[in-house]
Amino acid sequence: MTIWKRDITIFSYETLWRASQTALDMAKVNDKRIRSDHLAINSILTGFFAFEGFLNFVGEEIASEVWKNERKFFSGPDYKGVVGKVEYLFTKFPNKELKKGEEPYQTFERIKRTRDLLAHNRVKKYEEISKSENFSFEPHWEEFETPKKVQLSLEKLKEFAEIIRVESEKLLVEDYQLSHLHYPVFSGPIANAEGKGIG
Repeated sequence: MTIWKRDITIFSYETLWRASQTALDMAKVNDKRIRSDHLAINSILTGFFAFEGFLNFVGEEIASEVWKNERKFFSGPDYKGVVGKVEYLFTKFPNKELKKGEEPYQTFERIKRTRDLLAHNRVKKYEEISKSENFSFEPHWEEFETPKKVQLSLEKLKEFAEIIRVESEKLLVEDYQLSHLHYPVFSGPIANAEGKGIG
C-alpha cells in the first residue's frame, strides 16, 4: 500500500465567494418561505469576507515579510485594518494609483461600512415625522437589502479585487504557473495539493 505525503493549500476565500453567490441566487427564488432581504445581506457580508481573505492571500504572496506580523502591522497608525491592507498593497504597485474617490473603491468603502455596523451591532434608534400611519424601516444594511443592489455591489467589489490581482501577478518573484494569482479573481480552484508516494 502506497503512503502519500502532500502539501495542501485551501483557498477559503474562493469558497466564501461561491457561498456569497449561492445566497444571492437563492434570494432570487420566488418562494414565500424565502426572505430575499435576509439572503441579500448574507451575500454581501460573505462576499466581503471573501474579499478580506483574498487581500490576505495577496499580501502573503507579494509582501510576506509584512504579513508575517499582519495583526501588529495593520493595527498601527499608518495602515489600519482592511482599508490599511488595501492602501499598503497599492504602495507595491508602481504604475497603479488607488483612486479613493472613484469606483470601484467607493463600493468597497460602502460595503465595509455596512460590515462594520453589523459586526459591531447596536440597536438603531431614530425619530421621524410622517404622514403615513406606518413607520419607516431603515436598517443598517438598507443599501444592500435587495438581491439586485447586492449583485451590482459584488460585481464592483470583484472588479476591485481583479485590479489588485492583476497588479500583484506582475510582482510574482517566481512565475510559478500554478500560482493562484494566475486565475481571474474568485474563479480559481478552492484547493490544490502536491505530493508523492513515499512508501
